[in-house]
Amino acid sequence: MSSEDGEQDDWAATQTATDVETGESSRSPGFLQKLQSASSTISLILSPVAIVLVSLWVSNESMGGGGVSWSEGDAKRVFNWHPVLMIVAYAIMNIAALIFRVSGTSSYQTSTRGISEAGTKRRGTIKAIHGYVWVACFLIGMVAMLAVVKSHNDAVSGYIANLYSLHSWVGVLVMSLYTLQLFVGIFAFGGLMGGTNRFAVPSLMEIHKYSGAVLHLLITATILLGIQEKEGFVQCWYEVTEADLIPIQNYGKIPSACKISHGLGLVVLLMGVFTSFALARFPVL
Repeated sequence: MSSEDGEQDDWAATQTATDVETGESSRSPGFLQKLQSASSTISLILSPVAIVLVSLWVSNESMGGGGVSWSEGDAKRVFNWHPVLMIVAYAIMNIAALIFRVSGTSSYQTSTRGISEAGTKRRGTIKAIHGYVWVACFLIGMVAMLAVVKSHNDAVSGYIANLYSLHSWVGVLVMSLYTLQLFVGIFAFGGLMGGTNRFAVPSLMEIHKYSGAVLHLLITATILLGIQEKEGFVQCWYEVTEADLIPIQNYGKIPSACKISHGLGLVVLLMGVFTSFALARFPVL
């Protein structure tokens, strides 16, 4: 037996037992696994909630008059495409990140040995969906970044500097890491490196899953930075004439657009937390 075979067997031995007919785990889920399942469900429910909130946010009058546009001279509403598309991409990426977990085909839930042809085919279908959704998110993200460039370089509305904020710097870095993750995934697990599959499963697969989870958190943080930056332009504050010791009493003074963006930020944060927990690898207790 080669060292590679031994590595494969050792890796497979750490996985839960698998039903040979379905390819799914036959062990009863432990307490943490049940919590992970609940976290996945909550995060998936929050995905459309985030899309609804960002739609309400950009529709507010404070957001450049409300709504979206792609016309020259309407830079503020052209920019509104950026948060809308980024949140849409984040929401469907969240689904792609959790699809192996919720379908019971994660390598943390199944073994690489003893899986039937039906089980293998099912996992292949899920893997294809995962990959296609990530490609779709990449394309949506590119259009979202183009919206920023277009709105900042509008001769009619007036020019605005590019890449001056922390959000923009972090955003470019995270998008670059996302692109790297996407292409490595396509080449390593999309059938283009079939001869290295035995190596890819125990090695590249673990790196791919780790970097994917980290990327999800980085994207979450980047979105929160973007919301915070935009709230500054919207002027998310209120005037006070004395010490604001009980802020809740002045809740009504917060601009409506800011209340929506605050809610959006909290939803995005919760999605990041619940998805991160759902993707973690815990022992069955």
